[in-house]
Amino acid sequence: MSTFDGLVGNEPALGILSRALSSGDISHAYLFHGPPASARRRRRGGSGRRSSGRGRSRRGPRAQGPPPGPHDRGAGGALHHDRADPGGGAARDEPAVRGARRVFVLRANTLNVQAANALLKTLEEPEGGAVFLLLAVSLESVLPTIVSRAQSIRFNPVPREEVVSFLLARGYGEDEARLAASLGRGSVGLSLRYAAEGELRELREAVLGAGFLFSANFEERARAVEALVARAEEVGAAREREVLAGYEDGPDRRAKDAAKRLGRAARDGAVAEALELLALLYRDAAVSAAGAGELVANTDRVGEIRARVEEHRGADWGGAARILREAGEGLQYNVPPEAILEVALSRTRRKILG
Repeated sequence: MSTFDGLVGNEPALGILSRALSSGDISHAYLFHGPPASARRRRRGGSGRRSSGRGRSRRGPRAQGPPPGPHDRGAGGALHHDRADPGGGAARDEPAVRGARRVFVLRANTLNVQAANALLKTLEEPEGGAVFLLLAVSLESVLPTIVSRAQSIRFNPVPREEVVSFLLARGYGEDEARLAASLGRGSVGLSLRYAAEGELRELREAVLGAGFLFSANFEERARAVEALVARAEEVGAAREREVLAGYEDGPDRRAKDAAKRLGRAARDGAVAEALELLALLYRDAAVSAAGAGELVANTDRVGEIRARVEEHRGADWGGAARILREAGEGLQYNVPPEAILEVALSRTRRKILG
């Protein structure tokens, strides 16, 4: 059985990693880069960058010491995982684990200057069996000196038909599979989440409810934003519950703290996804206005989108979509999601109404 069995798409990238594992010639640093399916990629999301990192983790000597948390159990206890500090710092400094190959997973394009410089020094003088898996949306978003010290591997969005076939094989219906594949935007994991997770589908419904409130008064728009944030909070709460449920003997304080961090990350990811979904909705309106309705991603809302386009002839749908994509940058600076959403929706309203 191949280490990467079960992963869909990106065969060239997986081939490189498979050969490295087979030969034992594993680099001390890999830079996985490619367009994210959504901002700040969440569990099971992305174009395969994180999943492939987990695949690599299945090889190596068994770690001694405390077992990994439930989110690391796919590694079979083979490696010790560390992650970047949410504030942009470097990986946590923890005691070495005897006999383990330690893996540090970092978002390379979000590191602050101090963290990037510390990482560069570490990459210049690697120690022991440490392996760094660096994630980035593009090579240009990472310091050139870091790029030059890591093996770059490109991951591309998985073609929609491959994702549809994957979902059909898992028992989902044709319409359900095609909608989920469209919403996943090249990510097998995100597509599967749209097919399987009620919380994410509810988030999308809240987005669709807020996206066309152009004529609503301020109070109505504020309630729509509250609904969006509430749905994002539920995504985070569900993630926290999932992590805690993985501890058979009950979680200790450290496990609870880790679960809270993962829950907050999932919540922030859901807010980012809401912005992406809003941008996708306006992108759908733009292609519909251009007469390319077959390119609409929200395949279950084609009629409603077409009606809105007819209602607002001359609207700058493309400009509205760009505003939403730019708004996600505020999440990196701890701007409250309510403020980000309210400002973004107000700006897009002006793009639509003129």
